[in-house]
Parts: sequence; C-alpha cells; structure tokens
Amino acid sequence: MLRGDRAGSHTLDSANDKAYTAASFKADTAALLERAKTVPGFSALFTQLPHLMLFGGGVVIKVGDEVIGAVGASGAPGGNLDEACARAGLDKIRDQLK
Repeated sequence: MLRGDRAGSHTLDSANDKAYTAASFKADTAALLERAKTVPGFSALFTQLPHLMLFGGGVVIKVGDEVIGAVGASGAPGGNLDEACARAGLDKIRDQLK
C-alpha cells in the first residue's frame, strides 16, 4: 500500500474498497459502473453492502482467464485516471504473474 504525500488519508480506504469490489465481482470497477447504468437495481448493492465502491480504479489481476486478485488506486482527479494508474502498476509486474 502506498499513498502520495498530498493524497488524503481516505484514499487508502478507497483504493482498498475498489480492489475488494473488483475482486468480489471479478470485474474492473469501471465496467461495473457501466453495468449499473443499464441493470436496474444493480447500484443498490453498493449502498447496502460494506466496502463496495462503484467508481473507476479497481482492476482485476488475471492469470490467463482466472481472476486471482485485484488492485485499487485512488486519489487522482477521476476514476479513469485511478484506473490508468492501477493498470500501469499491473503492467510493471505482469511478467511475474504465473
């Protein structure tokens, strides 16, 4: 877990919740956000269950087609930027995933 010098302390919890959400649903949180726009009632889960976050920045970690975990990033001015940061981190370790 890392936090930038100027990032608020809440960003650690947000990043953790994004990773938890992605791992739980086995899908990136940006995809879940899009799903919530078209599937009635889906977004209600995110108000009823703890630690679920419906915001970009949670990215699943896969080996082949199997989801083995997730990474979350938070603190950028937008979920798309959080997701880009999470993907950049995964790209750095991709060769170690087997």
